[in-house]
Amino acid sequence: MIDPQSWPPLCGAVAGCGALLALSGAAKLVRTARGTGGGTAVQKALRLGDVRWRNFQAVAGAAELAVGLLVCAGARHTAADALMAGQGMLFVALLSYVMRKRIPGDCGCVARRRPSSPGKSATTRWAVARAGFIALAGGAGAAVRVHSPSALPRSGEALGWAVALATSALLAAVDLGPRTPRCRRSFLFPVRTTLAEVTGHSVYQAMAASLGGTGERVLFRKAGCTDEFWFPAHGSGRDGQRYLEIKASRAASGALALRAAIAERAPLGKVRTLPVRPGSRGIRRNRAAAKA
Repeated sequence: MIDPQSWPPLCGAVAGCGALLALSGAAKLVRTARGTGGGTAVQKALRLGDVRWRNFQAVAGAAELAVGLLVCAGARHTAADALMAGQGMLFVALLSYVMRKRIPGDCGCVARRRPSSPGKSATTRWAVARAGFIALAGGAGAAVRVHSPSALPRSGEALGWAVALATSALLAAVDLGPRTPRCRRSFLFPVRTTLAEVTGHSVYQAMAASLGGTGERVLFRKAGCTDEFWFPAHGSGRDGQRYLEIKASRAASGALALRAAIAERAPLGKVRTLPVRPGSRGIRRNRAAAKA
């Protein structure tokens, strides 16, 4: 029977979250010492001026660094894990508020995703999920009193530290948006990610509004490094169906480039029919335009 206190994967996951917390705290202290790190979405959400934000950033960084080091060292591990769980829940609350209010700016995290435009929020669901994982790991560590990998038997110590290293590396890179080397597509859900970006793009929204909106399903085809979408115009009949044709490609930086046109017929060849998420911002605007 597995003992959760000395199960290497669990011990390593908790230690990996502690390592990430220590890295995040050290980064905040470095930014404070350099006088940088201002203008984040969290600062705007808390409505702090520059001086108060620097003081807050320094205190938060010192707290994260201390808790992270305690978790990794296994000193007072129950209290340290509980503190890590509390910090994770605080991060979840702050980042969820930033996303809900669409506050522009990055989250100030270790692996910061910079917004593509000054008015766009760079806080993602991945950042919230990462904070939730830290809270979950801290809660699990406090509940079962897991050991530090260094306190495990020699047979499990190496595995525990390997899991800790992999956990901290994956969590640090989770909101970087890793992309394929050639076409710069997202590694995770490439079609869904591109479709969400297309429906939120100003070019798509302007063209769709001129057609009275688009439907909730889209035709899709991949042509090399270009993703081609055909959105059926809202209210078109079968005999006169028109489509908003969008060809999406990416620059070397990963930035999205769109070419839009009005097509009078469905595309030839093999295509897929995909649902467009009803909750996406672009579709909601198109529905409003159609009703107007």
